[in-house]
Formats: sequence, C-alpha cells, structure tokens
Amino acid sequence: MTQTNDQAGEPRPHNQPPPQVHQTHKSEVIRLLLKGLTLGQRLRKNTEIKEKNELLAQARLEQALDPDVEPEEIPDNVSLITIESHEQRALKVPTFLVTFSRVPRSLQCVLAAEEVAERELDKAAKRKNDGEESAAKKQTREVRAERPRVLGQQNDINIHELLKDTDAFCSVPLHYFTNKNLQYINEHAYELPLTKANPEKGEKARSIIDIPKLNEWLGNESDMTFGD
Repeated sequence: MTQTNDQAGEPRPHNQPPPQVHQTHKSEVIRLLLKGLTLGQRLRKNTEIKEKNELLAQARLEQALDPDVEPEEIPDNVSLITIESHEQRALKVPTFLVTFSRVPRSLQCVLAAEEVAERELDKAAKRKNDGEESAAKKQTREVRAERPRVLGQQNDINIHELLKDTDAFCSVPLHYFTNKNLQYINEHAYELPLTKANPEKGEKARSIIDIPKLNEWLGNESDMTFGD
C-alpha cells in the first residue's frame, strides 16, 4: 500500500483522506454582517448551508465505501447561522411561520420536538390538577368524623357530605339521586312513607322516611354504584 505525507509530514495510508482543518469566522465584521441579516435571510441561508452539508456527508460516505478511488479533500461542514431563542419561539406560531418560504429541516425538528414536549407537560399538569381536584372533592369532611352506619341508629347527615361519601358510609341509597327518582320524591314529598326513628335518651322519636317502603315505590336498584 502506497503512502503519502500529510501537512505535518506524517505518513498516512493511500486510501485515508487527509485530515481536515476546521475553519471558523473570527472576524468581527463577518459576525456583525451575519447578525444584521433579517430572520428570513438567515433562515434561507441556513437552509442552503444544511443542503450543502448533506452533500458533503454523502460525499464522505461514497468515499468511504469505495476505498480504491483516490480520496479527495472534502471540506468541513459549515456552521449554521444562529437563530435566537425568542425567534425560535416566534416560529412556533403558525401564522408567523408561514411568512417564510424556507425553514431548515433541522430547525423544524427542533421546534416540533419542543412543541411535543410542551404538550406532554401540559397534559401531565392537567392530569395532576384533575387528580388533586377529585381527591379534594372526596375529602369534604374530616376522616375522624366518619363512622360506619349502624342500622337502627339515627345519624344526622348533610347533603354535601352525602354526595361525597363512600359506599361504606352512605346513608341513603344511590339510586334516589337519579333524575327520575328525584323528580318523583319532589312531586310526592307530602305522601312519602314515614316511620319513627330510634330517639336519643331524653328526646322524642322523630319521623323519618321509611327507606324500605320507598324502595318498593321507586324500584330497588341496590347494585347501583357511585360511578353509575
């Protein structure tokens, strides 16, 4: 295998491309000129740079796949012109983005990835808020105040507590709260079946709705759950 010398005088194989020297603009004049370009001009220029870099990458691949051909010196990729973060955020607005005819694919991928990440964060935050709100609704009364229902024992209960109680603490059958049954109870409130409650010591017995008889009137749907 023949060898040639690189710029430093070191031998290198015949099929190995010469080392590439990175070239960067360090001129303040060039930097200011690039910065002075409009966003549209920088986007178009970046698109052209990206296309040239893709051609360079293809040339390197073909050169590596065909080692018998005398290697040619392929220049380094050209750096893209900086697009500021506030300009990238503006490009996420569709009505602003459509005003530019050419946007580099690499920038499109960056914007798309950021948008997907932001949507996932929004969804996660919404799920968290919904979960916290649901948990708060279920904790409308203190846990220490909860006690299982004892048949024959009278317990006072508020309607807002009743709606949030669990199955173990429910004092009124759930199917009473369907629209049909609520309407029936409202229209026939004066004739609902009553029974005497067990009074506390020193108190008179109070009349309460006779649940078993009312179940017969409404139709007992004992398998109904809170989800239903």
